[in-house]
Amino acid sequence: TKKEKLSSLAKHQASLILFLSASQPQKVQDDLLEAYPPETPAAIVYKATWEEEKIFHGTVGTLAELITHHNITRTALIFIGAFLKGNKNAAPSKLYDAHFSHGYRKGHNAS
Repeated sequence: TKKEKLSSLAKHQASLILFLSASQPQKVQDDLLEAYPPETPAAIVYKATWEEEKIFHGTVGTLAELITHHNITRTALIFIGAFLKGNKNAAPSKLYDAHFSHGYRKGHNAS
């Protein structure tokens, strides 16, 4: 439907993760370029969690070339968004730190 068109979703310039789209790399890139600047970060995770997992980084403007160059036709996730740049000034998460307490767990005292 019209609401589900990739180009319509891209208008929000929100972070996107696409599945089952690697078989149409040029169409995906063209649809994304209707809303995202070409330099928007993109990544392809091929066979996520498998032993053969591979991650390729690029931009929305190089997405089709990246997918084609690595011969990815399926079993891939395509990530789009500024979140891929990361924040070098952000403190590491304490969520899984054994010494960190939160509403559901009391952390262990440091020895």
